[in-house]
Amino acid sequence: MNRQEGSPGRWIATLFRRSRVHLDRVFEPLGLGKGLYLYLALLSRDEGLTQHQVALELALDEGTVARAVQKLMDSGWLRREKDGRDGRAYRVFLAPSAVEAMPNILKELEAWDRLITKGFTDKEAELALNFLKKSAANADSIGR
Repeated sequence: MNRQEGSPGRWIATLFRRSRVHLDRVFEPLGLGKGLYLYLALLSRDEGLTQHQVALELALDEGTVARAVQKLMDSGWLRREKDGRDGRAYRVFLAPSAVEAMPNILKELEAWDRLITKGFTDKEAELALNFLKKSAANADSIGR
């Protein structure tokens, strides 16, 4: 096996690119292309995060998050409120239209997960997920 074939980074990057292409295509009709669905998926799990927390969770810079949140607000997907404890911070919440759409959005994300783990045993899927989580934690440790 050549060096590139044995590189986890190569396969993670391939999955990332193919995931973005596929999911952008699926969600573009909703106006959620270019990864905007990631914000909704995150907030469906942990609503009321500050924009700073969203940036940390998605490993994006705060300017990118601010622009995406504004776009999602303009499109009626999100709403934002001033943080009661820190007047400089904003907390982000799903708008009613996003809450209504979340079951279908999550269904599409789960379908992608099933596609990329097709043919895996339950144990293989669990191992793959654990390896990816550990790799992500390792990557996070150098960025902080």
